[in-house]
Amino acid sequence: MPSIDHSGFEELTLAAGETVLAEGQAHHDLLVLMAGAVRVTSGGTEISVIDRPGAVFGEMAALLDGEATATVTTLVESRFLRTHDPLAVLRDQPGFALEVATTLAHRLDLVTRYLADLRAQYADRADHLGVVDEVLESLLQQQGAGVEPGSDREPEAPY
Repeated sequence: MPSIDHSGFEELTLAAGETVLAEGQAHHDLLVLMAGAVRVTSGGTEISVIDRPGAVFGEMAALLDGEATATVTTLVESRFLRTHDPLAVLRDQPGFALEVATTLAHRLDLVTRYLADLRAQYADRADHLGVVDEVLESLLQQQGAGVEPGSDREPEAPY
């Protein structure tokens, strides 16, 4: 479980069958599962069942200032830590922010490997499945906001 300073978080207990986050709805919550189990669905399809204490939910919507990308529903009574100001918590707790970044990196690695496998499987197809290569190429070219390399120090300082 990630090391979390509980300041900035409130405890939340939900009964079985309650919606934690709803796909497509804007929210500003970041939640950490402390105990229990949840089902994650997207487009009505089950993605996973998670019962690992320390699992984080809502981080993508918080970081991208967007909507929930999946629905999270409790399977049993579940306890969470919740913050309504996730960016402040991530900024103020670098260890927790690193845990979230590592989780996102693992997910990205899995998706990248899956997309590469799809690309290899359908690269030689002449039918509609042959478009997979073009779609994946387009997705792989998508980048977030640019980052300026360097530091905040004076560029012309006498070092």
